[in-house]
This record gives sequence, structure tokens and C-alpha cells, in this order.
Amino acid sequence: MSIQRDERGIHFHELGTLHSVTRWISTHPDGLAEWLKNVRRAYQADRANVAEEHRVAVILMRDSSATGPAALGMLDVGGATLEDVSAWSTWQDFTASSRGSGVIEEQTQGNGAKAYMYRLFGGRARILGIRDTKLNCKGFEGAAQSLERGIPGFIPDVAAGRELPVDSWQNQLRSALETYQLRHDELPPAVLDAIHKRRAFTLVEGLEPKDLYKGRIPEDLVQKLLRHDQATAAIEQLRIYAVHNGRILNDGNPLRLETIETYPGFETARVHEIPETLKDDEGVLQSTTFDGKKPKGRLILYTSRENMLSAYKKLKPRWKITYKANPNHIIGSKPVSDLAPAVPGSYFIYGTVELAALEPDYVSLGRLRPNDGPLVSALDRFITDHIKDLAKEINERRRQELDDQTLDEVQRENRVLDRFKNQFLESSGPSGPGDDGNGEGGKKKRKRKRVPHEYGDTPESIEFDWDTSLPVRIGCGVVARMVSILKPRVVDAAGRLVPRAELEWITNDRHVVQFRTDDQVVATGKGKTQVSCRVRGTTVSSSRVDVEVWTIDHVLLTPRALTIPLGKRGQITAQVTNDDGIRATNVLLNWTHDAADPLIVLISPWGWVNGNRLGRTSISAGAGEEISGGVWARIRAEVEVTPNPEAPERGGGFPKLLVTDRDIDPFTGEIRASDDGQPTLYQEVWDYQSNVWWLNLGSPEAAFFFKQRADNPRQWRAFHSQKVIEMVVQVHMMDEYDTTGDERPDLWSRHKNQFEIFQVQFMQAMWEKLQPYIFSGIGLE
Repeated sequence: MSIQRDERGIHFHELGTLHSVTRWISTHPDGLAEWLKNVRRAYQADRANVAEEHRVAVILMRDSSATGPAALGMLDVGGATLEDVSAWSTWQDFTASSRGSGVIEEQTQGNGAKAYMYRLFGGRARILGIRDTKLNCKGFEGAAQSLERGIPGFIPDVAAGRELPVDSWQNQLRSALETYQLRHDELPPAVLDAIHKRRAFTLVEGLEPKDLYKGRIPEDLVQKLLRHDQATAAIEQLRIYAVHNGRILNDGNPLRLETIETYPGFETARVHEIPETLKDDEGVLQSTTFDGKKPKGRLILYTSRENMLSAYKKLKPRWKITYKANPNHIIGSKPVSDLAPAVPGSYFIYGTVELAALEPDYVSLGRLRPNDGPLVSALDRFITDHIKDLAKEINERRRQELDDQTLDEVQRENRVLDRFKNQFLESSGPSGPGDDGNGEGGKKKRKRKRVPHEYGDTPESIEFDWDTSLPVRIGCGVVARMVSILKPRVVDAAGRLVPRAELEWITNDRHVVQFRTDDQVVATGKGKTQVSCRVRGTTVSSSRVDVEVWTIDHVLLTPRALTIPLGKRGQITAQVTNDDGIRATNVLLNWTHDAADPLIVLISPWGWVNGNRLGRTSISAGAGEEISGGVWARIRAEVEVTPNPEAPERGGGFPKLLVTDRDIDPFTGEIRASDDGQPTLYQEVWDYQSNVWWLNLGSPEAAFFFKQRADNPRQWRAFHSQKVIEMVVQVHMMDEYDTTGDERPDLWSRHKNQFEIFQVQFMQAMWEKLQPYIFSGIGLE
């Protein structure tokens, strides 16, 4: 093949290219961060060579007024030369910051500062430098988004803006600062001293900044700048001051981000060396060192005492993992929620990852996020695993802070309040699809009357929801809860449920199975035994159930792939072969999945999988430790939860309020962990379908009142009671709107009005009966 190339070579549409390389600058913090980066780089030894004690800069801000337009500027002590403004003039110059020195401290893109000056100012934007008694001034002027504005030029012209001799740098500085209502002798002493000793300064500025309300600089502009990824290195290495309308902010002190207090017990950062190879999403090994040509990287994780997601102004912008090619070259960031969504404990974690191999392929235009690709995919898996590990430790610590005795007391109180609330829910409840009155089964749903439960007080017997003629088979090493397998019910002589009865479990041979103090059963050794339970403090006992513990040889899961609509369930069958070669599919195992979001699916002890949130995960089952020493399925089952065109049906009967960290999830058979990312009162999809509500002790609100409980139990009981009232009101709201089948959207005002009606109707009645309980802790039994 042959080709006759165009004589003019590569030719780009100038205006289109200009828009393409500048559109990533969309806010003033983006642009100011680029200015700060340029200041930091200009101070290095191969450029202006500014001494450490003189590495200062000033952010200048002025609102529009009768005397002039709004303006934003950056003053430093480098002193831009003709070489500097000439290099600045070239778009897309990757070598602009190094100037041929061979020092490649960070891979620049040659556009940041210019893109800001071109795109987000309506008036003149310029760079003015005084150094060695010479003035150089170059910049942009012209209509917004025009090609003419993007062509730099000397200001006001070559004669007056290029290597112009100046007699007094003081006069030039005085003139430059007039725009900002500031005299040069009013500058911070450290800045004035540096300029005086160097006899040099640079002012980068733009007039008529866009996107301002009535020409006023937003009060939070400086804070947003300080929290910007690209400003991090400059903040760490420079003393930065800020001036607004002639007034020095922060009492004249350098700006600094707020110190993030560490989570108690996790004061030391976790540093993890990145292995030379990592597996990506496809299971392919990716080199993290360019096959040994670049140094190894590291992941550094920090903790925060506060929930970073909840502190939306101060900490939420910093709740992220920052990606660096080296300590000074930030190439972007990702929120922790992207890497470990909805993981309890992750709301207290942030960090940085340093990996030289990310440059240049994974450096994106604008450096907002690293480019997608196999290496970043593999790196993200590594980061996610370590976030999950640290989050688990934090969550365990949070659980320890809620001592067992107090949790037991709260659980008992909650059971009392849960039964109490039923008297306010006797007359409504969805019954599923009904008849529309025309005999055709229309969209309208009938309401049914909830029948209040009659509870007993004196235990008489214990019933199991299990065929006691069949043995319970458990894999050796499996940890489970017998209460979720046998589902015991304590009843009185009339067959009424006795809700306050506490059970204790008994095994005939602790070498086969044994029970922990938290009612968990552990299959300790191969063999057969019997288990039973009795009501604590009585002689009321259950019948005995045979238990067989198998030593597992291998596990096979079917099907290999499962698609589940949201709110539906499917089953994964675990075919177990024991060490005697016997096979069965009714052996109790432990189940796990590997999604970052722990609640994407819920898995029952028998392999039923409920699609709880949209997404993908892979599931495994086995016995013993999955990482080491256990026997687990070698091939995992891939599960995808897909959208469900049908809205989930709410469960009937009385809603049940349960407490996180104490009550067992009826589906999984495991205790539902608190989640600092969920509200105090919440439901997952499965909870809604089962009419279960959770009082989330991990929410910031609940955690606050829980900590006060020991010193002020009334305050806790009032808070707890208030949440029960909120639950009752929400249930009535659901009955009002979910059961009508009316597809016409209602105005919020109508919903709000009805909500307030229910509040008045039930809150007053419930509070009257709750007040004695709140003061004394008794009175509802």
C-alpha cells in the first residue's frame, strides 16, 4: 500500500480543538488549583529556585462594585520571565513545566492555567511578571468562547509588555494590587519580605469571573479550593494566604485544611505495599511496575473520627482515594463510595495510592479521575479489599463500644415497644391484589384488618418449625445460629406466643457441636449428637433434634450463573461430598459473596439468594475459613440482580421493628450489622417485602443518643419511642398511598398534609401512653 499525504500535514480545527482542551475546567476551584500547581512548580530549583522560607502565595479576590468588575488573582514571588510567558503561550505543551531541564516531576498537559483564563473569565486575563528589573505581560482578551480569545498576546502590546525595563518593582506591585483594594504594605509580612528580597513577583489574574451571583465571590470558594485534589501538593508545600476585598482572611495566617481527627484506636495510617502483579476484573495479571522498569507503589489508608459522608461540607469532599503517580503528581481521585459502596465502616476511611506505572497511560485530561483500564481495574480491586478489611475492623470496634449488656437491654426495650405499637395498627394493612368491584381484579387493593396478637406470659412448651424426625446436617467448621434453623417458638398452655422467653441451647456432645455465649452453634468435629433448648430459668425444654456433622471433601454449586430480578429470589444448590464419598444437598454451609456492597444480595443458610440491590457479585459456600484451612466451592456462582418491572409487594400482618447488632435477620439467619450509611429507621427491599423495619444503632443520630443512655436513660427512651412513632406514621402513610393503586402522581402538598394528619392523630395518643414508660422504664407491659 502507498499513500500521498496532505502537504499541510496534521491540521486541527482550531476553535473545536480549543473547546475540547479547555472544557474540563468548569469551576473556579478547578482553575485556581491549576494556578496553585503552577506556583509550586515555578518555585522548584530548576525554575525560579525560590528558597523554602520564601515559598508563599496569595489568593486575591474582589467583588464587583461601582469602581470596577469582580476579579480573581494569584500573587507569587517567582517573577515570570519572557521564557515563562513564552512557554505559557503554547497550548498543549507537555514540556512547559520542565523547560528542557530533564526534571519531570509531574506529567503536565500544558493547558490548565490557560484553560481557566480562556474559559471562565469575561474580561481580560493575564500573567504579569517582574524579575531582574524586566516586565513581561501576556494574556487573553476577547469574546467568550471565541478563537480570538484563545490566541495569546502581549498586553497592552509588544513594546509595553515584552522585556520592558522597570525602575521600581514597588510601583508595579502597588499598581497591580489596586484592583484588589490592597496596598502593597498590607500584604502578609512573609509575602512582602519574600518579594522585597527577591525583587520579583508574578500576578496571574482574570477580570469578570463567570458564574458569580451579582458579581460576588462565594464565601466557600477558598475552602473548596483547599479540598481540591490538584491543590493538595501546593497546600502541603507552600504558605498560602487569601485576601477578599482588601481584607486578609484567616486572621492573617496561612490557609490550612481542617485536621481530620483519627478514629479512636486507628491513629496510625495503614500502609500497604502494592504487589508487582495484580489481577484485574477478568482475572488477568497486570504488572504494577512496567515489568520492573518502575518502582513499586503503595496504598495509604487513613481514618476519620467523624462519619465523612455525613459531614457533607467539611469532610465529604475529602472522603476519597487520591491517585498519584508520585507524591507530588496527583492524577485524580475516586470517592470511597465508588470503590466500596455501602460497606459499613467505610464512611470513616480515606486515603491515597501512589503508583508510578499509572503515568502516562492513566492520566486523563483534567486529572479528575484516572483513566479506566486493566491496571486501574486491578488496582481498584486491591484498594477495595483493603478498605473492606479496615472497615470491618472499624465496625467491629463500633460494635464493641456498644457493650453487650446495654445492647441486650435495648433489645428487650425494643420488643416491648414493638408490641406496644401494634395497638395503633389494628385497622389497616395491605392484602395484595384485590377485586376492583367489577369482577375483573383491577388495580385497586383492598385493605384488611390486622388481628392483634394475644401473647402469653407463662411458658409451657417449645415448638420447632422443623421435622424433628430428620437430622440437621452441618459441615465441620460451619458457624450458624440454631435459632434460625429450627425456629423455636415458646408458647403457653393455650398455644399463645410467649415473646419474652429467653432460650439456652444444650448439646449432648461438645466435641461434635458446641454453643457459644451469643447462641451461635459451631460444628467442631465429625460425628452425631443431639441438641435441644430450654427456657432460661425454667424446666421447660424442647424435644431433641439429631445433628450430623460432616467432614467436607468438596462442594459443587449449581447453577453457575443466576439472574435475579430486584426483590425476587433464586436458589443456588450446594452439592456436598463428604470424606466418605457420600453426597447430599441438604448440608448446612456458610455462604459468602464478594461484592463491595454487602447488601447487594441476602443469602439464607440453605442457599436462597434474594436480590436486594442492583449489581453483580459471585457467591461461594463452604465450611471453615475461606482463605485458609476451609473447604469451599472451587467455582463460584455468578449472580446478577437486574431491574424488576414489577414493584415489590409489602408484607402483610403487623410490621416488626428489629435492632441492628442484636436482632437476627430472618432471611440470612445472621445478626444484621449496623450501618453508618443508613438512616436510623430503614428498610431494604427484602425487609419491605417481609414488613420488617430496622432501628439502626450505627446511624450518627442513634449513636449519639445511645452514648448518652448510661447517664440519661430517659433521653434514650424518648428517642427510641419517637422512632417507633415515626414507624407507625410511615406505615399508615404506606397504607394510605400504596394500597389505593392510583397511578396518578400526587402533589407533595397532599402527601405532606396527610403525613401531618397522621402525626397529630397518632403522636398525641401514643405519647400519652409512652410518657410513664419514658420516665420510669416500665408501664407498657
